Amino acid sequence: MIGVLAIAIVANMVQFLGIDEIAPDNYEAISRKPSSDIVEIAERNGAVNRAYGLYWMISEQQPDADVQVSADDSDAFVVLRFLVLGFAKADSASLGSHVLADATNLDDLLAHPGIASIETGLSDGHSHRGENWYYIRGECSDDDSPSLVLGHLPEESTQALVVVDSCLLADSGFNE
Repeated sequence: MIGVLAIAIVANMVQFLGIDEIAPDNYEAISRKPSSDIVEIAERNGAVNRAYGLYWMISEQQPDADVQVSADDSDAFVVLRFLVLGFAKADSASLGSHVLADATNLDDLLAHPGIASIETGLSDGHSHRGENWYYIRGECSDDDSPSLVLGHLPEESTQALVVVDSCLLADSGFNE
């Protein structure tokens, strides 16, 4: 009887391992995650990363930033402020009195000689569904006290969500 029970247990475990391997991450019972940090686990999920990836990137590269939201994004300010303070770990988020599209356009900004890095992705959440996003860092950025501008710029037939170091927007009103 014990032999039959042992064979049944082994057969059940083999079947269970096969089922667990093909199960989605949130249904796996046996496999261990590489980290216990919920953000690191969530980053592996494409949909979650598209919704929060831009803000997580800011938190990794320029935490404690002061973020100004372009004046024309006042309707989305409450949501953007929540995302910037919560997920980007910014020190502050304020609604600016200037419009990012009045200061620059996407083509000129991407061709700026003072750019240190450009990250891009596709947003899939929080009123920005289907928009490309750009995170543009300047060589002129103050890493101790970064100042960022967040807003929309026209891109082809739609809008792109852009986060840019304010130092790349000289004489724009964002550096007062």
